[in-house]
Amino acid sequence: MWTVRTATLLATALLLFFSARGQSIYDDEGRTLYSREIYGGPMVHGDGWGLQFWFAKYRTARHRHLLGFEGLGMKHPKEIKSYNPYYEDSRGYFYGKLNSLIILRPGYGGKHQIAEKIRKSGVELNWLWQVGPSIALLKPVYLQIGRRLDDQTGPPYDNIVEERYDPSKHFANNIFGRASWFRGVNEMKVRAGGFARLALNFEYSGRNRGVKGLEVGATADLYPVELPIMAEVSGVKNKQVFLEFYLALQFGAKTIR
Repeated sequence: MWTVRTATLLATALLLFFSARGQSIYDDEGRTLYSREIYGGPMVHGDGWGLQFWFAKYRTARHRHLLGFEGLGMKHPKEIKSYNPYYEDSRGYFYGKLNSLIILRPGYGGKHQIAEKIRKSGVELNWLWQVGPSIALLKPVYLQIGRRLDDQTGPPYDNIVEERYDPSKHFANNIFGRASWFRGVNEMKVRAGGFARLALNFEYSGRNRGVKGLEVGATADLYPVELPIMAEVSGVKNKQVFLEFYLALQFGAKTIR
């Protein structure tokens, strides 16, 4: 009798377990329930481009926590590419540019559903917020400078040397072109700040486990001091607040509970 009772209880427990598993991917309204998302892709903004990677954990069917990382380049609005007109093989450079700026953003946030897909070919609309540190990497700009044996300035040059750009010594008549971007990496300086973001996310993947999205929004990076991208001459000013609108393409996968 004890064996029969045990077998009956075991069979009932197994039935309940598999029944629960069969229903666990849906909520009371028939929506598929997910546990996490992983996605990333390229992004462009008003002064550059970058890459992003985000991990989302579902808190409820409509609300997700976000953890992620972004890396992007940031240009100054006054950057204008110039060329040495006397040499066809010269490399373009940005006159007045002191440093190249790279921004790293580890972030935390939330993603909240506004409208769900009504069919597989539909679009899910979400709004999101993100905050976190904004780490600025300032890499000095090096240029190829033309030198003459008679100590005069201007072409024709007798030799070319690479020097860190100095607005008090380097002018259009002695700049041959830009040096390798990697020149000066070992002299990079770090400035710490913070960022905040608001955005709309449109997810349109036709697969239950897929992520394909388009995201549009605005990001503000704030630093305690101005970041010296350009030499402050001829009315050029550097900034400590960078407000940018951006567009991102996202690809990834979802995990069903």
